[in-house]
Amino acid sequence: MLNPLIFGYLRVPDDMSDEEAKNKQDDLNSYAETNGYRLVAVFHEYGTGAQTAFAELIQAVERAEAKHVVVPTYRELALNRSLQEAMLTYLSYVTGAELISLDECS
Repeated sequence: MLNPLIFGYLRVPDDMSDEEAKNKQDDLNSYAETNGYRLVAVFHEYGTGAQTAFAELIQAVERAEAKHVVVPTYRELALNRSLQEAMLTYLSYVTGAELISLDECS
């Protein structure tokens, strides 16, 4: 039986070091392995307020019929709580996928 698919999403601000970005991605990989998922891809969002990678994530999740997306924290989506909720609602509505935030798992 194949492991269920999971996608990752990660915001990479200008002031984030390559090492910090790699550590966050490693955390997503570890979560997937530990919990029996197959991490298909991690989408990286560059630039403040950008949502290009989020749109690509939605399309990929929809195409793969995946039911899970993992992020280090909800702040990867947006700093504003209302915008976070809107993005979560959109992800769920369009794809049916659940968003897993690592900061809530620990």
